[in-house]
Amino acid sequence: MKCIAYVSRAPISDRSIRLPTGLSDIIRISRNKNLKSQITGIISYREGQYLQVLEGHDLEVDKLMSKIASDPRHEDLWVFLDVRVAKRSFPNWGVSVFDFVDQGSFFNAFIENNSAVLNSFDEYQQKRIQPFIDIKKSDTVPEKYYEGKNLRLLAWPDLNNESEPQMIMNLCIKLTKKPYPFSALVSSGEFGTHHQVTQIIREFERLGLLSVTEAEPINEQTINEKKSNKFYGAIKKFLGMR
Repeated sequence: MKCIAYVSRAPISDRSIRLPTGLSDIIRISRNKNLKSQITGIISYREGQYLQVLEGHDLEVDKLMSKIASDPRHEDLWVFLDVRVAKRSFPNWGVSVFDFVDQGSFFNAFIENNSAVLNSFDEYQQKRIQPFIDIKKSDTVPEKYYEGKNLRLLAWPDLNNESEPQMIMNLCIKLTKKPYPFSALVSSGEFGTHHQVTQIIREFERLGLLSVTEAEPINEQTINEKKSNKFYGAIKKFLGMR
Protein backbone atom coordinates (compact mmCIF):
# COMPACT_ATOMS: atom_id res chain seq x y z
CA MET A 1 0.00 0.00 0.00
CA LYS A 2 1.20 3.51 -0.72
CA CYS A 3 0.49 7.08 0.28
CA ILE A 4 0.76 10.07 -2.01
CA ALA A 5 0.34 13.69 -0.95
CA TYR A 6 0.38 16.68 -3.25
CA VAL A 7 -0.41 20.37 -3.43
CA SER A 8 -1.74 22.13 -6.50
CA ARG A 9 -3.00 25.57 -7.36
CA ALA A 10 -6.60 26.24 -8.30
CA PRO A 11 -7.17 28.00 -11.64
CA ILE A 12 -6.59 31.74 -11.33
CA SER A 13 -10.31 32.53 -11.65
CA ASP A 14 -11.01 30.47 -8.50
CA ARG A 15 -8.21 31.67 -6.23
CA SER A 16 -10.01 34.69 -4.84
CA ILE A 17 -12.93 32.70 -3.41
CA ARG A 18 -13.11 30.74 -0.18
CA LEU A 19 -13.94 27.40 -1.82
CA PRO A 20 -13.28 26.88 -5.54
CA THR A 21 -16.12 25.87 -7.82
CA GLY A 22 -14.45 22.57 -8.69
CA LEU A 23 -14.14 21.31 -5.12
CA SER A 24 -17.73 20.09 -4.75
CA ASP A 25 -17.40 18.12 -7.99
CA ILE A 26 -14.14 16.56 -6.84
CA ILE A 27 -15.72 15.46 -3.55
CA ARG A 28 -18.87 14.08 -5.17
CA ILE A 29 -17.00 12.02 -7.75
CA SER A 30 -14.35 10.89 -5.26
CA ARG A 31 -16.88 9.48 -2.83
CA ASN A 32 -18.32 7.20 -5.49
CA LYS A 33 -15.17 6.07 -7.26
CA ASN A 34 -12.74 5.90 -4.35
CA LEU A 35 -15.02 3.64 -2.34
CA LYS A 36 -14.87 1.06 -5.12
CA SER A 37 -11.11 1.49 -5.48
CA GLN A 38 -10.58 1.35 -1.70
CA ILE A 39 -8.81 4.70 -1.76
CA THR A 40 -9.00 6.85 1.36
CA GLY A 41 -7.55 10.22 2.24
CA ILE A 42 -8.34 13.88 2.66
CA ILE A 43 -8.59 17.05 0.61
CA SER A 44 -8.40 20.65 1.79
CA TYR A 45 -8.26 24.08 0.19
CA ARG A 46 -6.49 27.17 1.48
CA GLU A 47 -5.02 30.33 0.03
CA GLY A 48 -5.62 29.26 -3.57
CA GLN A 49 -4.16 25.78 -3.14
CA TYR A 50 -5.41 22.24 -2.76
CA LEU A 51 -3.81 19.72 -0.46
CA GLN A 52 -4.74 16.10 -0.99
CA VAL A 53 -3.56 12.87 0.62
CA LEU A 54 -4.38 9.56 -1.09
CA GLU A 55 -3.91 6.11 0.41
CA GLY A 56 -4.56 2.72 -1.11
CA HIS A 57 -3.21 -0.05 -3.29
CA ASP A 58 -0.31 1.05 -5.48
CA LEU A 59 -1.98 0.57 -8.85
CA GLU A 60 -5.21 2.33 -7.85
CA VAL A 61 -3.42 5.32 -6.32
CA ASP A 62 -1.13 5.67 -9.35
CA LYS A 63 -4.12 5.52 -11.73
CA LEU A 64 -5.93 8.22 -9.78
CA MET A 65 -2.85 10.46 -9.61
CA SER A 66 -2.45 10.16 -13.37
CA LYS A 67 -6.00 11.47 -13.83
CA ILE A 68 -5.49 14.29 -11.32
CA ALA A 69 -2.29 15.40 -13.05
CA SER A 70 -4.22 15.96 -16.29
CA ASP A 71 -7.24 17.59 -14.61
CA PRO A 72 -7.54 21.30 -15.58
CA ARG A 73 -8.82 22.09 -12.07
CA HIS A 74 -5.26 21.53 -10.82
CA GLU A 75 -2.32 23.70 -11.84
CA ASP A 76 1.33 23.59 -10.78
CA LEU A 77 0.83 20.21 -9.12
CA TRP A 78 3.66 19.03 -6.86
CA VAL A 79 3.74 15.55 -5.31
CA PHE A 80 5.68 16.14 -2.10
CA LEU A 81 5.18 12.69 -0.61
CA ASP A 82 5.19 9.26 -2.27
CA VAL A 83 5.87 6.52 0.26
CA ARG A 84 5.03 2.95 1.15
CA VAL A 85 2.86 2.61 4.26
CA ALA A 86 1.78 -0.30 6.44
CA LYS A 87 -1.51 1.28 7.48
CA ARG A 88 -3.73 4.19 6.55
CA SER A 89 -3.55 7.55 8.33
CA PHE A 90 -7.14 8.40 7.33
CA PRO A 91 -8.98 5.06 7.24
CA ASN A 92 -12.45 6.54 7.76
CA TRP A 93 -12.35 9.18 5.05
CA GLY A 94 -13.22 8.33 1.46
CA VAL A 95 -11.33 11.47 0.46
CA SER A 96 -13.52 14.10 2.12
CA VAL A 97 -13.04 17.76 3.01
CA PHE A 98 -10.75 17.87 6.00
CA ASP A 99 -11.43 19.99 9.09
CA PHE A 100 -8.10 20.86 10.75
CA VAL A 101 -9.78 21.69 14.06
CA ASP A 102 -12.09 18.71 14.58
CA GLN A 103 -9.82 16.13 12.94
CA GLY A 104 -6.45 17.68 13.67
CA SER A 105 -5.12 14.74 15.69
CA PHE A 106 -5.18 12.51 12.59
CA PHE A 107 -3.34 15.12 10.56
CA ASN A 108 -0.75 15.68 13.29
CA ALA A 109 -0.07 11.94 13.36
CA PHE A 110 0.31 11.98 9.58
CA ILE A 111 2.86 14.81 9.82
CA GLU A 112 4.77 13.07 12.60
CA ASN A 113 4.92 9.80 10.66
CA ASN A 114 6.40 11.62 7.66
CA SER A 115 8.50 14.19 9.52
CA ALA A 116 11.78 12.89 8.04
CA VAL A 117 10.62 13.79 4.53
CA LEU A 118 8.96 17.07 5.49
CA ASN A 119 11.97 18.31 7.46
CA SER A 120 14.21 17.78 4.43
CA PHE A 121 12.37 20.41 2.37
CA ASP A 122 14.15 23.57 1.31
CA GLU A 123 12.76 27.05 1.99
CA TYR A 124 10.72 27.20 -1.22
CA GLN A 125 9.17 23.78 -0.61
CA GLN A 126 8.31 24.67 2.98
CA LYS A 127 6.63 27.85 1.81
CA ARG A 128 4.63 25.91 -0.75
CA ILE A 129 2.99 23.66 1.84
CA GLN A 130 2.90 26.22 4.67
CA PRO A 131 -0.84 27.01 4.28
CA PHE A 132 -1.44 23.44 5.46
CA ILE A 133 1.75 22.32 7.22
CA ASP A 134 3.91 24.78 9.14
CA ILE A 135 6.99 22.60 9.62
CA LYS A 136 8.74 25.01 11.98
CA LYS A 137 5.72 25.44 14.21
CA SER A 138 4.83 21.75 14.24
CA ASP A 139 8.24 21.07 15.78
CA THR A 140 8.15 23.89 18.33
CA VAL A 141 4.59 23.95 19.69
CA PRO A 142 4.03 21.02 22.06
CA GLU A 143 0.66 20.05 23.51
CA LYS A 144 1.26 22.02 26.73
CA TYR A 145 2.70 25.12 25.05
CA TYR A 146 -0.28 27.36 25.84
CA GLU A 147 -0.49 26.52 29.53
CA GLY A 148 0.34 29.60 31.58
CA LYS A 149 -0.36 31.84 28.58
CA ASN A 150 -2.86 34.61 27.92
CA LEU A 151 -4.56 34.66 24.53
CA ARG A 152 -6.05 37.56 22.63
CA LEU A 153 -7.65 37.46 19.21
CA LEU A 154 -6.36 40.03 16.72
CA ALA A 155 -8.91 39.18 14.02
CA TRP A 156 -11.75 36.72 13.56
CA PRO A 157 -11.57 33.62 11.36
CA ASP A 158 -14.05 33.00 8.57
CA LEU A 159 -16.92 31.32 10.44
CA ASN A 160 -18.38 30.05 7.18
CA ASN A 161 -15.51 27.58 7.00
CA GLU A 162 -16.02 26.18 10.52
CA SER A 163 -17.89 22.98 11.34
CA GLU A 164 -19.19 24.47 14.62
CA PRO A 165 -19.52 28.21 13.91
CA GLN A 166 -21.51 29.03 17.06
CA MET A 167 -18.90 27.49 19.35
CA ILE A 168 -16.05 29.20 17.50
CA MET A 169 -17.93 32.51 17.64
CA ASN A 170 -18.37 32.17 21.43
CA LEU A 171 -14.66 31.48 21.75
CA CYS A 172 -13.80 34.50 19.59
CA ILE A 173 -15.96 36.74 21.77
CA LYS A 174 -14.05 35.65 24.88
CA LEU A 175 -10.68 36.22 23.25
CA THR A 176 -11.51 39.59 21.68
CA LYS A 177 -12.22 41.83 24.68
CA LYS A 178 -9.00 41.26 26.63
CA PRO A 179 -6.23 38.68 27.09
CA TYR A 180 -7.83 35.46 28.30
CA PRO A 181 -6.05 32.62 30.14
CA PHE A 182 -5.75 29.39 28.20
CA SER A 183 -6.36 27.45 31.43
CA ALA A 184 -9.74 29.17 31.83
CA LEU A 185 -10.80 28.09 28.34
CA VAL A 186 -9.98 24.48 29.17
CA SER A 187 -11.48 24.45 32.67
CA SER A 188 -14.78 25.90 31.42
CA GLY A 189 -15.39 22.79 29.32
CA GLU A 190 -17.29 24.98 26.87
CA PHE A 191 -14.87 24.43 24.01
CA GLY A 192 -13.99 20.76 24.35
CA THR A 193 -11.10 18.88 25.89
CA HIS A 194 -7.61 20.23 26.52
CA HIS A 195 -6.47 18.71 23.23
CA GLN A 196 -9.40 20.14 21.27
CA VAL A 197 -8.89 23.65 22.66
CA THR A 198 -5.18 23.39 21.87
CA GLN A 199 -5.98 22.45 18.27
CA ILE A 200 -8.27 25.45 17.83
CA ILE A 201 -5.76 27.86 19.37
CA ARG A 202 -2.93 26.43 17.26
CA GLU A 203 -4.98 27.04 14.14
CA PHE A 204 -5.78 30.62 15.19
CA GLU A 205 -2.09 31.30 15.76
CA ARG A 206 -1.07 29.63 12.50
CA LEU A 207 -3.44 31.94 10.64
CA GLY A 208 -1.89 34.97 12.36
CA LEU A 209 -5.10 35.77 14.23
CA LEU A 210 -3.80 35.36 17.78
CA SER A 211 -1.52 37.12 20.25
CA VAL A 212 0.05 34.84 22.88
CA THR A 213 1.64 36.33 26.00
CA GLU A 214 2.82 35.03 29.34
CA ALA A 215 0.10 35.12 31.98
CA GLU A 216 0.90 37.40 34.91
CA PRO A 217 1.16 35.54 38.22
CA ILE A 218 -1.85 36.00 40.48
CA ASN A 219 -1.09 37.96 43.65
CA GLU A 220 -3.31 36.36 46.28
CA GLN A 221 -2.53 39.08 48.83
CA THR A 222 -3.70 41.83 46.48
CA ILE A 223 -6.89 39.92 45.70
CA ASN A 224 -7.63 39.40 49.40
CA GLU A 225 -6.98 43.08 50.14
CA LYS A 226 -9.39 44.13 47.40
CA LYS A 227 -12.05 41.76 48.72
CA SER A 228 -11.47 42.99 52.27
CA ASN A 229 -11.65 46.67 51.31
CA LYS A 230 -14.82 46.09 49.33
CA PHE A 231 -16.42 44.25 52.25
CA TYR A 232 -15.57 46.89 54.85
CA GLY A 233 -16.59 49.64 52.46
CA ALA A 234 -20.05 48.08 52.22
CA ILE A 235 -20.28 47.80 56.03
CA LYS A 236 -19.32 51.45 56.49
CA LYS A 237 -21.89 52.53 53.94
CA PHE A 238 -24.57 50.46 55.70
CA LEU A 239 -23.71 52.00 59.10
CA GLY A 240 -23.52 55.51 57.70
CA MET A 241 -19.83 55.77 58.53
CA ARG A 242 -17.28 57.76 56.56
